[in-house]
Amino acid sequence: YEKVARKIFGNTPEMITFFSKITGVEYPWAKYNQVVVRDYVSGAMENTTATVHGEFLQQDERELLDGTNEDVISHELFHQWFGDYVTCESWANIALNESFATYGEYLWNEYKYGRDDADIYRLYDLNAYLRESKTKKENLIRFYYEKREDLFDRHSYQKGGTILHMLRKHVGDDAFYAALKLYLETNKYKPVEAHQLRIAFEEITGEDLNWFFNQWFYAKGHPILEMNYQYNETTKTASVTIKQTQDLNESPVFRIPVAVDIYKGNEIKRHAIVISKQEETFYFESATKPDLIN
Repeated sequence: YEKVARKIFGNTPEMITFFSKITGVEYPWAKYNQVVVRDYVSGAMENTTATVHGEFLQQDERELLDGTNEDVISHELFHQWFGDYVTCESWANIALNESFATYGEYLWNEYKYGRDDADIYRLYDLNAYLRESKTKKENLIRFYYEKREDLFDRHSYQKGGTILHMLRKHVGDDAFYAALKLYLETNKYKPVEAHQLRIAFEEITGEDLNWFFNQWFYAKGHPILEMNYQYNETTKTASVTIKQTQDLNESPVFRIPVAVDIYKGNEIKRHAIVISKQEETFYFESATKPDLIN
């Protein structure tokens, strides 16, 4: 595979530069090797300075036309910061490592190939978690498990990465990357729990984020929303009634900041709301019946 090595691994230097830039922390080790081995049972492993890849990574030029394994390369590389430079304190916190590495795939795709391309893969991740959630629902940070291998699932990886994307959209890009830099610099060469991540984000944003971490990191499941729309001609008011229908015996009532867009002809007016009850109705002034409420 020497002839196609650059096609397989060629973007690695650019990835190192990109991840160093967005984290604000230069690649922290003296070297970076990638080693492909036969009969490897774990897919890939982010050993500090020397990632091991399974044999599947080797593809000839024809195979590479159908798709690369660049997501694996970016995933293991981002671990050099999240997992190696800063390490989870216990197996219970393994989602700290794996959610960041999974989100590293998104960040690289967004930078290199554009947001649409990245969002397709994020949708794949979301659907992978939703499929698994039909048979099991776990806390992202879980202290009770039969064996450590149980933690390496679509909760720790795909759900965790999607939650980080949600956190980024909540606080904004500037605060998100500033918080990552603070988290990495404060905890370098140390073991951490998820609370250290929360504290870094709170210090940067000035916002109490216990509500976000409690429901997404320390609780199970996800919201399932039922929505109904009405327009009152007399009061000139549009209303949206939202009910959280997930099983509250296994999942909490979620707090969900969202935007409501009201369309009237060429005019679009956005309203910020926070869903925080099992059922509630939001009202919006509207001189005429909206064409669409999104």
